[in-house]
Amino acid sequence: MKAILFVLLATCLALQPGAGLQCYSCTAQVSNRDCLNVQNCSQGQNSCWTSRVRAIGLVTVISKGCSSNCEDDSENYYVGKKNVTCCSTDLCNVSGAHTLKPASTLGLLTVLCSLLLWGSSHL
Repeated sequence: MKAILFVLLATCLALQPGAGLQCYSCTAQVSNRDCLNVQNCSQGQNSCWTSRVRAIGLVTVISKGCSSNCEDDSENYYVGKKNVTCCSTDLCNVSGAHTLKPASTLGLLTVLCSLLLWGSSHL
């Protein structure tokens, strides 16, 4: 009797589908804190992706999700940059984008200081 129960239990466990990949998911968020929703990926979706679009070095928009054919990609545009990264383990796309890189911060401070100096010289 124990052998039959063991065989039935083993059969049930073998027939249950395995747990699919889980990824963080969001659409067009400015903060990574808003991109921590867990999504159960569909069958065939075997990777997580994170897209970062930085406009004029000031604002970064983040999107995340599941993919069946993710490819790392990076594109530069006249007014910004798009970067897509892929990974393939549960919740591996936790990291978001850095809001400002050091070079962008320095450039922003330079512009602000120039505007302040220009404004004070015309008063």
